[in-house]
Amino acid sequence: MDHDLGKDETLGICTFDLRKVMGDGTLDNVWATLEGVKSGRVLVSMDFSGSGYNDSLATVEEPLTDAPTYNIENPTSHVDTFRRRPVGNQGKIRLNILYDTNKEELKVFVHEAANLPGSDLPDPPDPYVKIYLMPGKKKKKKTEVVKDNGSPMFNEEFDFNIDHEDVPKYYLKLTVVDKKGVFAKSPVLGTVDIYLDNPGLSHGLADWYPLEDLDEDSD
Repeated sequence: MDHDLGKDETLGICTFDLRKVMGDGTLDNVWATLEGVKSGRVLVSMDFSGSGYNDSLATVEEPLTDAPTYNIENPTSHVDTFRRRPVGNQGKIRLNILYDTNKEELKVFVHEAANLPGSDLPDPPDPYVKIYLMPGKKKKKKTEVVKDNGSPMFNEEFDFNIDHEDVPKYYLKLTVVDKKGVFAKSPVLGTVDIYLDNPGLSHGLADWYPLEDLDEDSD
């Protein structure tokens, strides 16, 4: 029985020096002799336009200086580089902020975050949110950690006691941090400041807030 039945059989091969084709720019109606067979030729034409992907790489005279550099001795260094890439207008956090005048209490509802840096990595971040009542960082609260999620759901409430007349003096600083930091300090995924001198605070402020960059988590 012929085990090769139904399989393609080679009728001959021919090879070309692409460097010569690229140098000449064209190969027009050339008869090439087939190798590996007793006889046979094939008529070939090639054209090199110089506008392809490889050509664009070949014309680079200087290395790119703004691309991230990877340390091959530290396989996790490139992961941290991506996690620290600029958030821009992609990362955001959804909040509901309300001041209860009867209890003189500021209520902060942290619902969710979306499009955090590292969301597209094979090993996405483990984010959580730190909430500071500023100025000063003595009154700090934080959410639970959500593992392996670039768009985590938190749905947690935090309360701060503030005298009614003092509310406009304060602002909230919320920082989204990756617990899966490869360094001693967890890389920050974004931050936002929300000032409390807003007359609508007693009725509640509900919105998506864009995150801004922060070099590192200071606490």
